[in-house]
Formats: sequence, structure tokens, C-alpha cells
Amino acid sequence: MGAVLGALTVGQLACCCGSAACSLCCSACPSCKNSTSTRIMYALMLLLTTVVSCIMLNPDVEKKLKSLPFCNETCESAVGYLAVYRLIFALTLFFMLFSTLMIGVKSSRDARAGIQNGYI
Repeated sequence: MGAVLGALTVGQLACCCGSAACSLCCSACPSCKNSTSTRIMYALMLLLTTVVSCIMLNPDVEKKLKSLPFCNETCESAVGYLAVYRLIFALTLFFMLFSTLMIGVKSSRDARAGIQNGYI
């Protein structure tokens, strides 16, 4: 499972760098504008966060984690409502930071638009 999450993370990081990186990652991906690929990546981030939150709320996950030898008492904070709150709070801070940075940006040719569109 860690390898799958690692592969997804690498793909997301590459796609956050703009449409050129998305085209390099997958030859089937059509080229698109930076703002379009950025919006798609933000939507995928929200979808991934929702899926991870649902997994973290599942009581069977906590039972499986407790059965692991290296995760006796320390993994309790990785599941449950508080873990979901932490995850959503971090995502909220991320989006609030970006929305604050983008106040007053009118087009993708603005100097600060590169921050949002992955410096490409």
C-alpha cells in the first residue's frame, strides 16, 4: 500500500509543476493550459483527501493498525475523527494560503500566477 501511495504522490508532485510535466508523465494526457491542469490537480487533491478521510474513519483500519507490531499505541492518532480534522485543517490552510496569495491576480500572465500554475 505504501508503494501505491508513493507512486500517487510522485505523480501529483509532477503534475503540480504544470501541463508540461503532466504530458511527460503520461503520453495519453493531452496538453492543456497551465490554469486548466492546475484546476484539475486541485480537484484531485480534494478527491484524494476525501477518500483518505473516509478510510481514516473506518473502524477496521484502527483494528488492523493495532495488530501491527510497530504500531501498538502510536497509531491511534492516525485514525478517527481527530485525524480527519487535522487533515482537513491542513488542507484548509493550504487553500487559504493560495487564495490569499492570489488576491488581485487578473490573468495567468501576472507574475504571481506562476505560483499557482507551477512556475511554468
